[in-house]
Amino acid sequence: MMASDRNNDRERNLKIAALFCLLDIVLTGGAALSSNSLTILSDFFKESADFMSVFFALLTLRVVNRRPDEKFSYGVGKLENLVSIGVALLMLLSAMFIMYQASIRIAHPEHPHGTWPGILIFSVSALFSIFMYVRNRSLFKMQKSAIVESQMRLWYSKAWLDGLMATALLAGIALIDFAWSAYLDPLVSLLGAGLLIHGAWVVSTSSVHDLLDASLEEASQLVIMRKLAEHFDDYESVLKIRTRRSGTNIYIEVFLGFQAHLSLAEVQSKMKHIAHAIQQNFLGAEVVIVPSVAE
Repeated sequence: MMASDRNNDRERNLKIAALFCLLDIVLTGGAALSSNSLTILSDFFKESADFMSVFFALLTLRVVNRRPDEKFSYGVGKLENLVSIGVALLMLLSAMFIMYQASIRIAHPEHPHGTWPGILIFSVSALFSIFMYVRNRSLFKMQKSAIVESQMRLWYSKAWLDGLMATALLAGIALIDFAWSAYLDPLVSLLGAGLLIHGAWVVSTSSVHDLLDASLEEASQLVIMRKLAEHFDDYESVLKIRTRRSGTNIYIEVFLGFQAHLSLAEVQSKMKHIAHAIQQNFLGAEVVIVPSVAE
């Protein structure tokens, strides 16, 4: 799949996600007004945060897809990481709000009413979230991206949370004769808050890792070393290897020592073959071989 096709798939996913989140906000807001359920009210605020995160991710993707220029010769791929940190912050704020409301409801338990519209919305939303999670996971496997990863985590959390909320509301209706069932609504909200916090932690740590220009993961480093080993006859020594990630872009610099008697054309030919071998294992990567005289 070409890089442009992958970018189109990512943008298409974000557009679908934004439309669904906007629809979910309208439906959940109406369900919250017709009931006294903390679960539904909390989900309304969570969906608002989800919509903002998806919307800003879509805007960011369009900016990131612009070609590098003289001012940003490496492109603006790291903007993906900054937006992903923003998504994580929104998830954290949503979790804090849910936890605050749940603590109040636990202190003053109350049976929710008028929850059937919310149950239907949560059920449909959980199924759609599973669908979007699978789509984003497939894209992430083809090409790592901070935005796709944050969306993958977001939809994973939404699927679990919406499923738990629908189950809790159904259980609340079925067990309404028991006094303790009034605690189901806030307790499930706390579980959902925990999922949001976990997702925010994973997304933020991954994004900070790339913002600090950390090297590629060990598995990728081993792939590079294996390709160099396959072409060990083409050079004399490995002097240094530098790697970094900027959004979906991967940059690999390999400093190799060559024999002094080789002509420039011979060195360039060997460099070309080595770079091509490495690029085959990293879609869209920019591989630079830096030659030096072997000591």
